Formats: sequence, structure tokens, C-alpha cells
Amino acid sequence: MLKKMKFAFAPVLLLLILGACSDKEETAPEENKNPETADEAPGESPIEYPAKEEVVVVVDGEEILGKVYNSVARQLETSLATQGHGTSGETAELVKEQALAVLVGNKVILQDAAEKGYKADEKVVEERLEDLKGQFESEEAMGDALKQTGFTLDDMEGQLREQLLYEQYIAKEVEAAEVTDEEVREAYDGFVETSEQEAPAFKEMEATIRQSLKEQKTQEAVFSRIEELKETAEVEVKI
Repeated sequence: MLKKMKFAFAPVLLLLILGACSDKEETAPEENKNPETADEAPGESPIEYPAKEEVVVVVDGEEILGKVYNSVARQLETSLATQGHGTSGETAELVKEQALAVLVGNKVILQDAAEKGYKADEKVVEERLEDLKGQFESEEAMGDALKQTGFTLDDMEGQLREQLLYEQYIAKEVEAAEVTDEEVREAYDGFVETSEQEAPAFKEMEATIRQSLKEQKTQEAVFSRIEELKETAEVEVKI
């Protein structure tokens, strides 16, 4: 049975959208696609992708569209594929469930951040947007890539703004448990036991292990906060 993936939320969402510009959307001309859906060619049990402007979920009155859902779902599908899982009924259902979890989790965090008065630094937004443009040969090339997924440059600027809000919120509102020396040692011992090759000395790996555990605890704290926020949120799934 497939395990649920602990998938990072808002900081990754922008990358998911950009990733979609160069993956499956690129493999087929737009005119050959069903205008009402973004599905792949039919298979034994295909993952369904809604139309880009279709409302997939509503969170406290705020609509999330198919183009955002599709970007997240494609990345999840790719992650499963790299683990050796083909497209089946089970994987399709897991992709849908996890994509919706990412979108709802993003939204409740961002809504709470807005209620608490967090605002993005527009100078930083502009800097990140320029960095983003630098990943393409030209702004026109970036626009063409975005067009394949139904996004615009303004959409990406909005995503960057949300990314900054999310980062501020997590830094100030979410407190992760401390990583103990015992946990670091246990993680190292576990690595040594399972490694097929001779493991580096503990001192060489200590900092890396500690950082990894810190990130895990932060993500766990984020998940806990999301669950708290969802308790009072009105979520209506449309797909």
C-alpha cells in the first residue's frame, strides 16, 4: 500500500508551477488537448486533470483553480513515478488527495497570515521576480512557458508574494520542537545500520543530520498548525 507523502507547502508551490511549464504540458500541442480538461492520453487508470479555470476547491470563500491544482498534482505524480509507482487507481487517488491537502494547507496558512496582518516586502518580491526571469532566455520565453499552464507573469508575482507571507508566518507563528543530541545520535546509528557502504564518522555527519531533523520537526509543526486551522475552516471540494 502506498504511503502518503509529506509534501512541502507554499515555498514549493511556485516551483511546482514553473516545473509544469517544462513537463507534460510541453509534450502535446495545446490545440490537441480537450479544451475542457488537461488530461493525459487515456490509460488503464489515468490521473484526471481538471480544466485550468475550473474551481477545484473553495476554502472559506476563496476559490482555487484547476491550473494550480494541476501543477501540484503533476509534481506529486512525478515524485511517485521516481519511486517506481506507475499510474494506477491507487496512485491517482493518492495524487488527488495529496494535491488537495497541499492546496488547502497553503490557503489556510495564508488566510491566517493575512488576518494577523502579515505583508510581503514588495522590494523582495521584485528581487525574486527578477531572479525568476533570469532562469529564462528572455521574459517572452518565460511568458510562453507560463502560457502553457494558464499562468501569467502577474500570477507568478502573486505566488512570490504568497511565498514571502508564508515564510514570515512560519518563522514567527510556528514553533518546532528542539532537536536533541540523543535524536541526532539515534539518526546516525540508524544510518550506519542501513548503509551498504562504510558510513562517515559521526562528527562529519552531525551538522547535516541535525539540520535534517530540524527541517522535519518544522514541517511537522506546520502540519499541526494546518490541522488546527482546518478545524474552523469551511472547505468545499469540487472535484
